[in-house]
Amino acid sequence: MIRASAPGKLMIAGEYTVVIPGGPALAVAIDRRVTVTIEPGGDRWRVTSEAMGLKEADPEQVPVLSAALAAVEGLPEAAHITVDSELGIGPQKPGLGASAAVTVATLGALKGLAGQEPPTLAEAIAVHRAAQGGKGSGYDVATSLMGGVCLFDSAAEPATVTHVEWPEGLQARVFFTGHGASTVALLERVFGWREEDVDDMESYLVPLMQETRELIEAWGSNDVSRILTAIAQAQEELDAFDRAGEIGVYAGGQMQLLAAIEDVGAIGRTSGAGGGDCVWAFSHGSDELDRAQQSAGLLGFDRIDVKWPAEGLVLERNDDA
Repeated sequence: MIRASAPGKLMIAGEYTVVIPGGPALAVAIDRRVTVTIEPGGDRWRVTSEAMGLKEADPEQVPVLSAALAAVEGLPEAAHITVDSELGIGPQKPGLGASAAVTVATLGALKGLAGQEPPTLAEAIAVHRAAQGGKGSGYDVATSLMGGVCLFDSAAEPATVTHVEWPEGLQARVFFTGHGASTVALLERVFGWREEDVDDMESYLVPLMQETRELIEAWGSNDVSRILTAIAQAQEELDAFDRAGEIGVYAGGQMQLLAAIEDVGAIGRTSGAGGGDCVWAFSHGSDELDRAQQSAGLLGFDRIDVKWPAEGLVLERNDDA
């Protein structure tokens, strides 16, 4: 028996710009995880997952599992895969990177079962993209694989990841809008905008990219005031990008939740593409965050109790099981 677990993630910077060649992203691994257990035996490969509503099912029903199985040689002819997730599934999932974590944990477990080294970043991204029709920047896979706070750079080929520290004195909490979102659908609107008027789209994307890079640079300065200012400016550029392209970033409760956070003096920040999912609240201290939590709660928005940074891929083998 072999077991592998991988963390979920929260994006801090890089929404929409990371899908452009050379666009960076900053994300952190969280302590909610996906665990994949593989036990050889039986007459075929099958998968059970309460989270996915599967019992002894064909792995072909789960594109990520199918892609991972196709990518690893030297596997036994039959085994049982169990997938346990703390990241949520379905339309109400909070956008914590479940598919990336399933990819990393499954690929790690399969390669371990085959007696191979843990997956490289390039291998994990390739499997994730294969399961998603060739799409995906890979920042979420990188964060799940490597853990910690990750600076993802897609300018290199293959992409690279640098670990950075969480700035001392920067405090944050995370809230869920109560509505899941489809990143694919939001990105399709951006791509449609680009096809319709590439100059117009880029006139808003370039400033967003500039503020994203400024946020990442500020992050490394350990100057909390500078970081908070950069976070606010990046959110302003995202707002302009969204309004010009009618993307839908603030659908699903984002606008109300951000207002609840900002009205009490904290800095609100969309985590990822928006359209629902999660929102950060950043501040120097806990007082503003306490008020933000109370304000958000009055509007029906719940805090997500997660800790960060978390460890990346973890493998465990038990040959006696």
